[in-house]
Amino acid sequence: MKPEAPRERWTDPGLSWSQLRAFQSCARLSSFGAAAVELNLTASAVRHQVGLLEARLGVKLFERQGGRLCLTSIGMSFERQTSRPMRDLVSACATASRMAATAPVILTAPPLFARQFLFTDRFLKWCHGNQITLDITDTKRDLFGIDQIVAVRLGTESNLDLVSTPVFETQLILAAAPGIAARARPTDPTWWLGQTLLSPGVSDAVWPRVWRALKVRAPEAVHPLYFSSYAAALEAACAGHGVLLAPLPFSERELATGRLLRLSNVCLSGGAGYSLLMRRELSNTSRGRALRRQIIAEIKPAKRV
Repeated sequence: MKPEAPRERWTDPGLSWSQLRAFQSCARLSSFGAAAVELNLTASAVRHQVGLLEARLGVKLFERQGGRLCLTSIGMSFERQTSRPMRDLVSACATASRMAATAPVILTAPPLFARQFLFTDRFLKWCHGNQITLDITDTKRDLFGIDQIVAVRLGTESNLDLVSTPVFETQLILAAAPGIAARARPTDPTWWLGQTLLSPGVSDAVWPRVWRALKVRAPEAVHPLYFSSYAAALEAACAGHGVLLAPLPFSERELATGRLLRLSNVCLSGGAGYSLLMRRELSNTSRGRALRRQIIAEIKPAKRV
């Protein structure tokens, strides 16, 4: 078996793309000014980049001849050896961008949101035709991993590398299973002392608003039971484990079938709506923009109702 050839050790030459691009433009156009126009820079910025390159290499790459910028003998050799690798690099970047534009995209969304808006024949057909795969889960996927992930999430995230688009805001009503609703006294402060509050984290801050709307003194002690998602809290409420600030329209099925009953006419804005999150580079592609439009189109009829 032929022994594997030793790999050549690679050493970072400490050059930047800006320096090489400025050098190549000057070499081709024989002018700092003309290179500046091509690169959309000032002539002094181009001259500075070339100066940095010459200082890093320790050689003079250009000289003036008859008012024109000319390559030195070392400059000509350097230009010959770098021009093709630079073209190959530009081509490789373009190829990678084309591949990213057609690579599968995973759209992850919480179960309640998906059930309400995404499980339509029109949307599923559109996803199939555009290589969009649905991942219905309350688990937060890594948006900066290898896969192209787009996420529908409750709330938003502050990250300069992400584009966050608000798409829907929930409303919250006070609800519980029939067994609890039959004995409910929501305007009685003592009743609240014995209740378990089923709270996805985002609804924590809303409970005081409920008591103010009911014109009842906030209980001296509460018994919260925390959930990572609305879906889990909704199932717990239907099973009779406590009182829930049920999100509309996501709990309409449970209300219509009698699994949940409203305890009052109080209806509050959720305070945290759903947002569509995607990496900025994907957001700027035609497919990223199309996905955003398509999701908003699925939601609009519900907003009109």
